[in-house]
Amino acid sequence: MIYAIISDIHGNLAALQQVIRRIGEVGCDRIVCLGDIVGYGPFPNECCEIIQEKADICIIGNHDHAAIGKTGVDYFNQYARSALGWTIEELTSTNKQFLQGLDVQVIENELFFVHAAPIEPLQWNYVLSLYDARDNFHAFDQKACFIGHSHVAAIFSYEDGEFPTVESGNPTTLFDGFRYIINVGSVGQPRDRNPDSCFALYDADSTVLKLERVAYDIKETQAAMRQKKLPAFLIERLPLGR
Repeated sequence: MIYAIISDIHGNLAALQQVIRRIGEVGCDRIVCLGDIVGYGPFPNECCEIIQEKADICIIGNHDHAAIGKTGVDYFNQYARSALGWTIEELTSTNKQFLQGLDVQVIENELFFVHAAPIEPLQWNYVLSLYDARDNFHAFDQKACFIGHSHVAAIFSYEDGEFPTVESGNPTTLFDGFRYIINVGSVGQPRDRNPDSCFALYDADSTVLKLERVAYDIKETQAAMRQKKLPAFLIERLPLGR
């Protein structure tokens, strides 16, 4: 069973289309979306419609949650608030209903899927450090927990009784006796100084994980954002990968 796991699309249609194309090239059995389909970017409806068609599992993210009025906009910075206000007006009732129906977390085949963190998933906490990872390993029992939210890919490994470590290999084998927290990065707004879309492929039979990068037409997304008068800060950050 091969999973393609994507997250943090943020209305970036050009990026999502290239990632879906790449997934089709490499092949997979299940597509999992870890949320934040909308927010920041110029094509929230189109991205919702692609995810409805393509994803076998979809988790709600904090921007999705806010777009349907369940997380207050005060949680977000000024640029995200501005983009969310536009997104809320832009979203169709059908796509808002789709977001309303999304799960907070899903467990399948010893894999735990959640947007931000397994501890209090609707508090939208980040797993950024080894200390964050240590605390969150106690919140799930499965072999691996897949997350997004920070827009930075990372693999934390944990052996009972030991302190977590960061895995740097790509691809990486998920070994017996260890558990893992895997941040799959972002499709629509990477923040690791690489502007190319990031997602994960996981072969549950061989337990091999690979982080994939895919280039997309950033200028196309920027032009659409300018046309729709989204904040300049959000437009200018895309080619910087930050």
